[in-house]
Amino acid sequence: MVEFDLAGMLKGLRSLDVEECRAALEDSRELLMAGWADRRLLQALIPLTEAEDDQVRKDASWCIGKLALMKIGDPRSVERLIALTTDRDDEVRANAAWALGELAGQQIGDTDSIEALNILLTDPDKETRGMAAWALGRMADKMRVTSPSSVPILEIMLQDKSEYLRKGAEWSLERIRRLHPL
Repeated sequence: MVEFDLAGMLKGLRSLDVEECRAALEDSRELLMAGWADRRLLQALIPLTEAEDDQVRKDASWCIGKLALMKIGDPRSVERLIALTTDRDDEVRANAAWALGELAGQQIGDTDSIEALNILLTDPDKETRGMAAWALGRMADKMRVTSPSSVPILEIMLQDKSEYLRKGAEWSLERIRRLHPL
């Protein structure tokens, strides 16, 4: 059994001291990787997506995605994650795409999510592009929503030299085409 001080962790996540907040986020990551989850954690993480500190935004977006994977999501996080798709940090953008895809598994997301993910399909970072492709396929598969504007961008990705990106685009297109056969 994992022992921890939830109240102390939540206090750390709400702290204005960056180092204290980073430490609480590291504890949160460890607990989530161990399989522990709590809705109160999500509510403390959502505001951290607007933090000045890159590492805080990276960890907060990752934790929100991990909680969504564990079936704890909140529609209020979508707007914040969409904002993170334009973050200056590659990992933050990739985490935001992943978290949006995980939220789709709980029927949380919207057309604004799709448009933000479409933009990420042309991101300079390969990992971010791959996560965006996966998230678009996940939205089509789990929520049965898509946008015709995703298809041409994903089709271009099928020609990418990266096998990772080609396979991600193929996976996503398969799910989109199940909804809208040619």
